[in-house]
Amino acid sequence: MTVTLKNIKKSYGDRIIFDNFNREIVFDKPVVLMGESGVGKTTLARMIAGLEKSDFGEILGVPEAVSFMFQEDRLLPWFSARENVEYVSDGKAADYYLERVLLCGEKDTLVSELSGGMKRRVALARALAYKSELVILDEPFKGLDIELKKKMIALILEEKRQFLIITHEAEDAVLLGANVINIQ
Repeated sequence: MTVTLKNIKKSYGDRIIFDNFNREIVFDKPVVLMGESGVGKTTLARMIAGLEKSDFGEILGVPEAVSFMFQEDRLLPWFSARENVEYVSDGKAADYYLERVLLCGEKDTLVSELSGGMKRRVALARALAYKSELVILDEPFKGLDIELKKKMIALILEEKRQFLIITHEAEDAVLLGANVINIQ
């Protein structure tokens, strides 16, 4: 799969984020977006996902089904971990992915009672449980220790889908064996 960005322009008021940005993103393995804070990594990912529109230009080749894991967990605190994942899938997928993120013992726990790292893994399980061809993960390993991070990366690599991952950690890109796109 290849996503093509042609002549993308995006600004917020007087602040120009992208001006005539052109790029082909080839998804023959995970793709990692890296760059300093504020350069537009999340904006670019949101435009690819169709969550935000560019001011000018076009984005081609994006599959119809895209799932997105935001920087914030965006979980429903009054729902259990399982109910949060089920919200985008079904009970079988919810149970499968909660087990894969090592939270099957917490599936009936309200997410408001989970630790930050557990919430992050519920958010990852939800993004993976949604049937999509492209999965966009914005800082998916935030708050995870190195061992948990390695286990979540192994899970991602087992998936038979395309991944666009935003991270500030070069080590994440190495562990993912990813193509790296530096945004400046």
